[in-house]
Amino acid sequence: MIACLRAPVMRKGRKRGTMRHALFRLLGIALAIAAPAAGAPAAERVATAVVFAVDVSGSVDAGRYELQRSGIAAIFAGAGIENALGAGVAVAVMEWSDGHVVVVPWTILRTAAEAHALAVRIRSTPRAQGYTTELSLALLAAADLLDACPCAAASRVIDVSGDGPNNGPMSTTIARDQVVARGIRINGLPIVTPEEPDLARWYRDNVVGGDGAFVEVADGYEDFARAMRRKFLVEVAAPGIGPRRGLSLARSGATP
Repeated sequence: MIACLRAPVMRKGRKRGTMRHALFRLLGIALAIAAPAAGAPAAERVATAVVFAVDVSGSVDAGRYELQRSGIAAIFAGAGIENALGAGVAVAVMEWSDGHVVVVPWTILRTAAEAHALAVRIRSTPRAQGYTTELSLALLAAADLLDACPCAAASRVIDVSGDGPNNGPMSTTIARDQVVARGIRINGLPIVTPEEPDLARWYRDNVVGGDGAFVEVADGYEDFARAMRRKFLVEVAAPGIGPRRGLSLARSGATP
């Protein structure tokens, strides 16, 4: 009789113990998941995050490529660059053509020394290979890169340059609108050559987008360094504010 009474009590105790053990296991899993998030460093605040999206398609020979690479590097090697960094600038460099390659990952700049080190790194990057001009897909890739930035930026900018219109599998305007909807501004630097004399207009109509977006025209590759420097200085001078969309800024011979 006593044994019969004890049996259910023991089963009930085992059930409670099993439930308690399961609850402790669930609590341990929850703490394990929460621990990395709690210990993760907060995103570093910067005024502007910029992706330099650089055309390396088949029309860009070795000489033209070097003019692009050295032109971007010169921005950060120049005297007085610290005056442009303000509350911090995050920079990444992506080369695009058939696909895209991030040749310089996110680097946060606050001092002249950091900017000069970035210039050295840009000059030493090997070139990504490609043939076609899939600009629309490059815009989407650059937007993903901005989303992955380990920073909290007041302004997010894609600084896209190239010497020809899109020939990728997706409409440029569709890609542009998707990127702008993500809170990203697209500024364009068309490199106008005899082969593509109307490229600046095409960039204005199809590429640039977002509040304050603008086009800065380079009259050939020899003008790239001047145009890119001026464009960058406008972008970081007042984040989120720039010439209205469709306006082409000063061309060759202008003062930065």
